[in-house]
Amino acid sequence: MWVFGWDTNRGQLGTDLSSIHRFSLRNVGISGLAILRLKPNAFQSGLLDIKSSGSTDEDETEAVLGNERYPYQLSVPTIGKRLTLHGSGFGLIAPSVLINNISQGIVANIIHPYRAARRADEQANSLVLTDAKFLPGMEGGAVSWDETGELAGLSMLPIRRTDGEPVDISLVIPVACIVAAISPYITIPRQPLQPDHIAALNSSSFINARQAVVMVQVGQTWASGVVISKSGHILTNAHVFTSFLDNISNRTWPNLRSGISLRVRIDSPQQQLWVDDCELVFVSESCWDVALIKIPETCVLNGFLPYLPLRTPEEISRMKPIVKGTPLFAIGHGIFGPSSGILPLITSGICSKVVTHAEKPVMLLSSAPVHRGNSGGVLVNTDGQFVGLVTGNGKTSTGRTITHLNFAIPLDAITVAVNAYLLDEDRKWLDRLNTPPIRVDDIWSLRGNAPVWDPIEKVPSKL
Repeated sequence: MWVFGWDTNRGQLGTDLSSIHRFSLRNVGISGLAILRLKPNAFQSGLLDIKSSGSTDEDETEAVLGNERYPYQLSVPTIGKRLTLHGSGFGLIAPSVLINNISQGIVANIIHPYRAARRADEQANSLVLTDAKFLPGMEGGAVSWDETGELAGLSMLPIRRTDGEPVDISLVIPVACIVAAISPYITIPRQPLQPDHIAALNSSSFINARQAVVMVQVGQTWASGVVISKSGHILTNAHVFTSFLDNISNRTWPNLRSGISLRVRIDSPQQQLWVDDCELVFVSESCWDVALIKIPETCVLNGFLPYLPLRTPEEISRMKPIVKGTPLFAIGHGIFGPSSGILPLITSGICSKVVTHAEKPVMLLSSAPVHRGNSGGVLVNTDGQFVGLVTGNGKTSTGRTITHLNFAIPLDAITVAVNAYLLDEDRKWLDRLNTPPIRVDDIWSLRGNAPVWDPIEKVPSKL
């Protein structure tokens, strides 16, 4: 169950977000909207060029919003576009310190009220989701596009889960919705929607990466997966299936318990396809949290099946290496479940650390926020290249999820075994994933001794 607002003792506006597409965004009924008007004084009149004598309210409004000095343009929101939230998070606690602060992120998803919005005005009237951090007191703050400085919309109340699971995704009322809501009361110049500049995250590689990420549903649980071959092989996490297997002793030939269903949803901007005839090929029983699914080759969307091929070790060696600080993006079906019909989220962050063994990466830590349902999703670099398979989050001692600390399997740690299987479909190759080096198993189990540092030679103090 989802609700809007902060976790307080007072009642909150609650709703079932499984029907989020049916919200009427044109009248901004989802969040409410208030219009305030400053009473002009001499100082304000000088700033805004408002004539204090002989002018009507309509004239004053036109002076602020309608003349050539204050042009108003609308841009269509696009996935991955960078934006900034302006507000005063916790501003009343220490106004001199906390008023007027900002938070930056990207457009993580766009929820269209028409499910598949094609026209520019339909896209502009769509709810925007962002991974920019939102704090209490930022409600109603302006949101601007980083590239142009234009107004993108207003921050609105956050969504949260009633079970306390953290949700680090913020909601933005698009400016087109606001214009439609306030136009009966304020004169706003009519201007056409401006085409957006093509950003890196809207390149063909990112579009293909997002379309290759699928939703995996096992029983009443869902996760993410990624199509890695044109034959319909899907890579996901083993832990998604652990509690549903009837023969845990032989995961190279896994079977689900009777009555447990497995299905996969393939997405494209125009169509969604649920595939029920899925084969569970492999479920790892080692620290490599990997499972493989196969869907029929006939399951295609518009004549093709988007996929992200696993690169060979030679191709990986020619890629830009992933190091601490490398920008990364997580793509997966976090937060929203199967009934929502929402496409995968994209969240941004950096590589927090690369853990190695024998001079090879065996674990990636990333700050890109991931949530429940992201398991089996992908980490990609700024070129849209598949670099890691998301496995989960860090957790506190009380079990609370840390969304900005997540773990991923580096692609080059598993690509040899999986690619070998794709060539001849002999499961002996996959079985190699069940026998990782002991030290790698210790790393993924978060076991091991604290590092021993070399003694530091004492030097005379200069103080």
